Amino acid sequence: MNDEFFCYKNLNLQAQSIKPNDKIAIIAPSGRVFPEELAAGIQLIRNWGFIPKTGKYLFEDYYLGYHYAGNPRQRTEDLQNALDDDEIKAVWFARGGYGAVQLIEQINWQKFIRNPKWLIGYSDITAFHNHLNNYNIPTLHALTVKRLNCEYSPETFESLKTVLTTGRINFEIPGHPYNLKGETTGKLVGGNLSLIYSLTGSLSEIKGENLILFIEDWRENWYHLDRMLMNLKCSGLFDRISGMIVGNFTQMDDENENPDFLNHFDPQSYEIIHNFMKNYKIPICFGFPAGHTGDNRALVLGAKIRFKVGTDRVKIEF
Repeated sequence: MNDEFFCYKNLNLQAQSIKPNDKIAIIAPSGRVFPEELAAGIQLIRNWGFIPKTGKYLFEDYYLGYHYAGNPRQRTEDLQNALDDDEIKAVWFARGGYGAVQLIEQINWQKFIRNPKWLIGYSDITAFHNHLNNYNIPTLHALTVKRLNCEYSPETFESLKTVLTTGRINFEIPGHPYNLKGETTGKLVGGNLSLIYSLTGSLSEIKGENLILFIEDWRENWYHLDRMLMNLKCSGLFDRISGMIVGNFTQMDDENENPDFLNHFDPQSYEIIHNFMKNYKIPICFGFPAGHTGDNRALVLGAKIRFKVGTDRVKIEF
């Protein structure tokens, strides 16, 4: 990428909204997937009136210490084709896992950034979110086509459809004892904390000022959570944020040692984050339903939001 991409600073989110019979590409840039894992998501696309189009290498398996959905060349080709195809109006990633970061420098993003479309996913897809949000291209942090083995909330699907079809969404959630009150506006960035941490120092690390940082994670040790927060502090990211939204932290640390292992908002993780962030003079909300759970509401990363944390309620307006 080069400096020409900084001209896309006032992208109209509503211009990205999609219409009935528009095509949605399904590709897997990370871990391997099987047809039966995507059946429900593909049917949902059809039920919403859109047309699913699967990538050429969607169900490939390439093993190199990890089962990828094809080798790097195959995964890059599928993503490049989806980005460049004018008939594709959104790209919905099949799953996370690992592998997205391998593709970032292999992709030619120029045509996509001149004519962006929604990229949808979470977890490992954070690599794409962070990279493109640096160029003021909004992306959708939402469920992947493959679902977790749990019950999903209606809001998970409704919030995604709302953003896809209107380009807008607002949220109001209950307060939390750890919340720090305040009001601010800024660009929403972030995603999976492990990915944010791993991108520090790279071309895809989170850049910019006056940011509102969203974080979520699962299956991480508590001491590693502190390590990641310390990394973001030492790298200067926390000096550039004006607010924080804390999502789901699920199945954290050791199942035999954590009595709240299945709690979507792990109390010990929340205590660690609260103690780390409590001296920052910024609004912070805990308990936002987004992450590795069945209540994973769609957030438009890269968009400017108004963020208000009150005594009893939290409001997020795009």
